[in-house]
Amino acid sequence: MKMVYRIGLFTFFISLFISACGSSRQFTVTDLKEDQSVKFYLDDGTTDSGIILEKKADGIIYVSESSHEVVNVSRNSIRRIENIDIVYDYRAYEISKAEIDKTKSSRNTWGYALGGAFIGGAAGLAVGLPLWYADLDQIPPYFYAGAGAIAGSIYFAFRGQEKDRQNAIREIRYLRLSEENLKKELKNEQEKIDQLELEKQKLLNKLKKQTDEKD
Repeated sequence: MKMVYRIGLFTFFISLFISACGSSRQFTVTDLKEDQSVKFYLDDGTTDSGIILEKKADGIIYVSESSHEVVNVSRNSIRRIENIDIVYDYRAYEISKAEIDKTKSSRNTWGYALGGAFIGGAAGLAVGLPLWYADLDQIPPYFYAGAGAIAGSIYFAFRGQEKDRQNAIREIRYLRLSEENLKKELKNEQEKIDQLELEKQKLLNKLKKQTDEKD
């Protein structure tokens, strides 16, 4: 009986860990999400990678890594889609791990770890107390509580770490997008200034010509 409870508890936490770490690289169009980095295998034999912007009924809108332009690809032309580990900004330029680590905080990692320790400890205590009171196990309940707290903190810390990572990626994407928009605005303003300077010079030349003709 004791062994059954121990194996059950161990299997429970291992299952949680595996479910958190396991993922499939290949999936269907319906599984796509916005901001996801993917690789397309098309019916014409070509491939392309990029970041998903929008999923429509008849196609997928994404920013291509090769052209850095928005592309609308038909669903019927997609043979296969794979998830890729590259992280893109909204112009399909890669965001390095170093930049993510530099921007990333640890707020959610620690918060989730503490919450996981509490949940895991409570779960371990819930398993250990009945065994202790029923005199089925000589191991004190706090042993189960401690083991549960450790397992819970590790599991939820991984989830918090991933949330911190996603927050950092989102921040970098919007910062880069804001910088690009600012550069475009500055360029437009500079073009307006250049145009005004050109018109001013034309006017000055015209006035000078009129003055010379009068003389």
